[in-house]
Amino acid sequence: MRLILLGTPGAGKGEQATRLSKRFGIPHISTGELLRREMEERTPVGRRIAEFVNQGELVSDEITQAILEDRVRREDCAAGFILDGFPRNLRQADFLKEALHRMNAPVDVVLNIEVPDSTVIDRLINRHRQDDTPETIRHRLRIYRKVTAPLIDYYDRADILTRIDGDGSPEEVTQRILTSLARTA
Repeated sequence: MRLILLGTPGAGKGEQATRLSKRFGIPHISTGELLRREMEERTPVGRRIAEFVNQGELVSDEITQAILEDRVRREDCAAGFILDGFPRNLRQADFLKEALHRMNAPVDVVLNIEVPDSTVIDRLINRHRQDDTPETIRHRLRIYRKVTAPLIDYYDRADILTRIDGDGSPEEVTQRILTSLARTA
């Protein structure tokens, strides 16, 4: 099973990806973690990533895409994977479609975890991270709606999008996802 998780910051994508990874025995691939690992290992690519991060910019699509394609080609992804944080825009979605087509491994399901903004703000503020202020959270939500939200229509047109009510406990959301996946299987 090859899954993509979409949703606003604070929708619970990482939590659900971790739960589904354990449930189905497939890797949870977080592009954020992949990029951080490159920086921590101080690889040549990691140094380029650090330049973007230090300037407060998003890492280029080319770097993110190369790292992601390398990761999904590994043997542990043969039975499937869960993508969290990729794609973030339509260009990345097109890249992913082509890369997986070359591997003869198309995406099976895209889950859009839908959560009201008020819940997102409460969840993120309660993480107590320095960059999680109401203003920065609203800014990230605006960026999400402008850049990432078009993916919802993109995958809906491809007839692989499933909308999940993400307002509830992690256990409730996981159960909604599993029920939905059972219907699409």
